[in-house]
Parts: sequence; C-alpha cells; structure tokens
Amino acid sequence: MEYRRLGNTGLEVSHLCFGSLTIGPLQRKLPIKEGAKLIRGAFEAGINFIDTAQLYGTYPYIHAALKGWSEDVVIATKSYAYTADAMEAALHEALRALAVDVVPIVLLHEQESEHTIRGHWPALEYLLRAREAGKVRAVGISTHHVTGVLGACLYPEVEILSPLVNISGIGIQGGDLGQMLAAIKQAKACGKGIYAMKPLGGGHLVNSWLNALDFLTMNEDIDAIALGMKSFIELERNLAYFNHEVVEPWVMDTDRLLHIEQWCVRCGRCIDVCTANALTINKDQVVNDRSQCVFCGYCGAVCPEFAIKVI
Repeated sequence: MEYRRLGNTGLEVSHLCFGSLTIGPLQRKLPIKEGAKLIRGAFEAGINFIDTAQLYGTYPYIHAALKGWSEDVVIATKSYAYTADAMEAALHEALRALAVDVVPIVLLHEQESEHTIRGHWPALEYLLRAREAGKVRAVGISTHHVTGVLGACLYPEVEILSPLVNISGIGIQGGDLGQMLAAIKQAKACGKGIYAMKPLGGGHLVNSWLNALDFLTMNEDIDAIALGMKSFIELERNLAYFNHEVVEPWVMDTDRLLHIEQWCVRCGRCIDVCTANALTINKDQVVNDRSQCVFCGYCGAVCPEFAIKVI
C-alpha cells in the first residue's frame, strides 16, 4: 500500500481511504460485528485512513474495529455544527464513541463557499483551539462545490479538503469537472491536503470502475481517495488496484436505487438537504432524478417517516 503526506499536516495516509458511509444505517446497515470485521480487514491490509461523519452513524463500527489494534489509524470525521458549543459537543461525541484520545481530522461538513466557511467560523475556531489542546491534529472542510474548494484557499486555517470529484463530474455543484479540477490544483498549490470523495459517483460509475479510479489516481493533486466499501469482495478488488496488481473490469449485478416508500408524506425535508438537486416533489410523490443522485443517503437521515433509503 502506498502512503502519502496529506498536504502540510504531517499526516501520512494510505492512498486508499476506507469510506465508511456505505456500511452504516444510511445505506447497507451492516451488523456492527460484520462491518467492524470489514474495517479491521482493511487495517490489516495496510489501509490506515478511514472517513466517517457525525451523520453517518458509523462510529460504533470503527470503535469495534479498533479494539486491540495497536497501530495508528487516521480517522477523519465531519460535522454540520456551526457554533462553538455544537462543535465541542460533536468532537466530544466522536472522542467518546470512538474511545480515542485524539480525532486526527475534523472537517466542517459540506461547505459551499467562502461565505459558508465564514458563517461556520465559530465552529472552526473551536476546532483550532482543540488542535492546540491536542484533541485534533488537523481541520478542514468537505464540499461538493467548486466555490467551496476555492473558498478554502482563502483561509490558511483550513488544512484539508475533501472535494467531490469523479471522471464524469456527477454531483459537482457550482461548476463543471474542469473547474473542479482547476480549483483542486489551486488548493494543492496552497498546501492543502486533498482526499477525494465519490470517485465512483455514488455507484453510477461502478461499471467503468477501472477508468474512474485511473482518472483520480493519476492526478498528482489528489493525496488520497475515499472509496465506500461494504463487502470483502469490494475491499479485495480495491486493494488489488491500489497495490498495482492486475485486476479485471468489475461489472455490478444490480444498480443502486434510492427507494422512496408509499407512505412518504411529502414534507420536503429531503429536498432541503439534497445538495445534488436530485429530488423534487410533485402532486403525488417525491421524485428522484437518478442521473443527479449520488446515493449518499443524507435524505433518509432527515426523513421523519423513515420512508427513504439507498438499496
């Protein structure tokens, strides 16, 4: 496994980052023991970098996987908190749930521009104090927006970026693929650590898996790539690829779907949180535009009727 320096943070991370969203309650909802076994298998194979978030509900999986593990793991978590108090609570939740003394990376979740970063400044300031106190090692943002990446370049306090980027530009907001790549290049030149998310477009690009991964791994501006994995078959294929072994093209048996139950009450909360603009509401139901959906499952997290899930 290849390891890379994450920007100017001093953190050494595996080129392949384990994306934990897919195993948790917003998507596959694996039993804790099964998901933890998969994560532990990733650690044993040399992956030392795992991505999670307060929203994902995957802290218990990571906690279980870490039991008895003595080597360093770089955990990156994210929070929507925008006040100091809320971010303090989010960090304490992560420390407690993961049973660790330090959370290596904490990001402001889904920042859209320099304006949203400024609006979340009290939360970022708290993280900077937590970094000084040794509870956090590096701070940054995640974003689906070109303007989010460019906005982060204006703030030296933002050390790490997790931008949405893939070969087809699926899910990129506020610009196109070329503009996102240019923004990432600018951020890299500013010394930011970059780890890409949604390299397979939320599952849209699985059937062109090799091309999609080649596109990002050959980009020198990207330090690591977070890939969601929910089975040992996926883990083994991804490990083979990142270890430069010969791998065959991978064709999925089934397509991913965002399933909306008949009992949906059309409250619109899902639409409010959908950064991909994939959901609309008509007279009879909420409608998902599959060409735009990145299958993150965030809509299901806010549904009061538990009527939405990724399958």
